[in-house]
Amino acid sequence: METRHGNTEHDVIVVGSGPGGATVARELSRRGKRVLILERGGNGTLKETIPATVSILSAVSVSDGLLFGRAFTTGGTTAIYLAVAEPPPMDTYRAFGIDLQPAYDEAKAELPLAEVPDSLLRPHSIRIRESAKALGYAWARSPMLVDQSKCKDGYSYEAKWTARSFVHEAVANGATLLNRARVTKVLIEDGRAVGVEYKLGSKKSAEVRRAYGAKVVLAPGGAATPVLLRASGVRNVADRGFYCHPNYMVFGTISGLKGGDGYGGTEGTTIDGDIHVGDGNVSRTFYRMLMLGNRRWLRAFLHSRTIGMGVMITDPVSGELRADGRYYKELTKEDRAKLAKGGEVARKIIEHAGGKDVFTTTPTSAHIGGAIRFGEHIDSNLETEFANLHVCDGSLMPDTRYDHGYGIITPTLTLVCLGKYLTNHLMQRL
Repeated sequence: METRHGNTEHDVIVVGSGPGGATVARELSRRGKRVLILERGGNGTLKETIPATVSILSAVSVSDGLLFGRAFTTGGTTAIYLAVAEPPPMDTYRAFGIDLQPAYDEAKAELPLAEVPDSLLRPHSIRIRESAKALGYAWARSPMLVDQSKCKDGYSYEAKWTARSFVHEAVANGATLLNRARVTKVLIEDGRAVGVEYKLGSKKSAEVRRAYGAKVVLAPGGAATPVLLRASGVRNVADRGFYCHPNYMVFGTISGLKGGDGYGGTEGTTIDGDIHVGDGNVSRTFYRMLMLGNRRWLRAFLHSRTIGMGVMITDPVSGELRADGRYYKELTKEDRAKLAKGGEVARKIIEHAGGKDVFTTTPTSAHIGGAIRFGEHIDSNLETEFANLHVCDGSLMPDTRYDHGYGIITPTLTLVCLGKYLTNHLMQRL
């Protein structure tokens, strides 16, 4: 059913409610603009349990046996992330004509951005740090989006900032949120975006609808946006492929340490510029999901006796987005060599820390990016070749080797800044 009347006409339609989309929706609604947020997932209460996590988790295959995990829920994949939040690579974006410094300064004043103190880490994380430093590795901490005022009793899943909070603010300011709304294409008329077509409801009883707005912002995630842009007629999307940051975990058993949940991913080191090795002492729920996913049934109950590290590498833009919307690439010999080298370092640190029975998990993909390029698919206003159609999610994170502590920039904070930057542009034209 197609409808085009007052309640489907908006100043801005935001597709997706992850950090980029949620920020745009929040900032525009605060300024009195009529905003429609279309979120593919539901709006149930977020909980850090295996059933709750599985219910919102979706996997995208990017290679033979290599999956990228994302979440369909209000707030997007921030519902399942570690809360790591490195600053945006300012020089990279300045080269594209984008100054993110004002947005970053504003974000720092609003968000619970700080390093996590040792009191909120598992003792296993501290042991890893001590071992790494003793072996001569430079060990750096990363800022985290954790509200430490909510951590009076230690680790708290609810203390992690999620983009859901920005969505709630947007709705309180008058924005409309539609859950279970899967956008299938952008509506283009005379070279301009005028709205979107979406399916509302479950797959068996989905109703096809259209919504119209002056501006459309695509922010459904790094995997979804290139597919949508292709379906909408944007040329040469992902024609050079994508990157996916392959990664895996290394675990060992250890005695003499006690401790429950703690924040993982808080610190680490970069080797050769594009191999990151860091703390992998994650929460009990995340750990158990990893063990069950790797068929380590007995290990799933040994969280308190397990010490872990993560290994992640940058990989070049390559592979393809196929006509059926599937991603595919083959890891190169160089990629596999980097993964192996990172694993050797992680094993060395774990064993020096006292870890025994060391094993590795199946590799996964951390991010999908590089498919949308500045100067080709979008300009410095994050606008596509079609007027009024903008992008603000991980798909436009560029393929650049950052000399920035970790070497790999997690996208969350950068996307918040890009959302603020895009809002300022949109406000000049609404």
